[in-house]
Amino acid sequence: MLDEQDSLMQLENFEEDLKICARCGFCKNVCPTYLYSDGFEAFSPRGRLHFLREYAAGREKMSASWVDRLYRCTSCERCMEVCQTSIPLVPLWEAARARAVREGKGPMPAHVRLRNAVAKTGNPYDEPLEKQRGWMQQEHKPAEHADMLVFGGCTASYRIPAMLRTGVSILQRQGIPYMYLGGKEHCCGSPLLRTGQKDIAAEVIAHNIDLINEAGVKQVVTPCGGCSKTLKHDYLLWAKRMGKPWTVEVLHFSEIYARLIKEGKLVPTKAINKTVTYHDPCHVGRAQGLFEEPRVIMAAIPGLKLVEMPHHGKDSRCCGAGGGVKSNYPELADHIAQDRVQEAADTGADVLATIVRAALWGQ
Repeated sequence: MLDEQDSLMQLENFEEDLKICARCGFCKNVCPTYLYSDGFEAFSPRGRLHFLREYAAGREKMSASWVDRLYRCTSCERCMEVCQTSIPLVPLWEAARARAVREGKGPMPAHVRLRNAVAKTGNPYDEPLEKQRGWMQQEHKPAEHADMLVFGGCTASYRIPAMLRTGVSILQRQGIPYMYLGGKEHCCGSPLLRTGQKDIAAEVIAHNIDLINEAGVKQVVTPCGGCSKTLKHDYLLWAKRMGKPWTVEVLHFSEIYARLIKEGKLVPTKAINKTVTYHDPCHVGRAQGLFEEPRVIMAAIPGLKLVEMPHHGKDSRCCGAGGGVKSNYPELADHIAQDRVQEAADTGADVLATIVRAALWGQ
């Protein structure tokens, strides 16, 4: 789809960023994967950046050990949050992974399986497209034409249908018209982009951009944090590179719920007499800035009491699942998840709540 001079995910675009690292180590202190590297600096963001600087200068090679270290990143963006020199570290890691793929040294085996499934069926679960509408219930009646399009996403469509049923049921009961193109949409491309597989990512992105543009909608809403991040941020860049229009507003369903609550149109009445702590997912929170919305929703539920973990909001800790880590490094992901769950348990809350994001990494 794209030639070798493609301007997206190219290490050459980060030449200046590689030079300005202050070597302060702040990124090392917050990196969830570095904590389980036995203190080996090469697994830290600072260490990876130093390697890439040496690689760009021709003093290092893309060895198997360095490729492995580049893929041990959950793309949680905590390193970017604390970087004194504002280096776009996660896009840099993705560009490095894309270079590893171009050199035939990446991705990791689990990520190849995701790629093969998407190439075969349009989704990483290798499910037939005709099953994409299987979550729908009798009350769900999409409009033939509407300003809003529901983008189901692979995880909600094939694995966690409640994500879609809840959102669409609220739209239905609020009288908000929506279109749905289930059976035609492909994977948003997030698992492919995060693992550097930009050629197959370009194919599904182009398909979805054309599909959405042909629908003529103004808004796209999705229940998946991975999808909403990709549609909001990555599609803008890829559409420009492909010469395709992309003018739609992309929303996560939580943004719809919070807006309806603020407008007094959505009023929860069933009490949940529980103490709840909330986990801000990386791709919903730091990547999209959606910190207020889930708390607006919880504050509107009668009886519910929110108690925050020490690390919340922009400082939220990673769950370990993102960036392809859970699929290829399950033990590492489990260690990170256990830390987060323990922090939640220590609050004394009855319930750990979160907004579900793409869970396919550990299928």
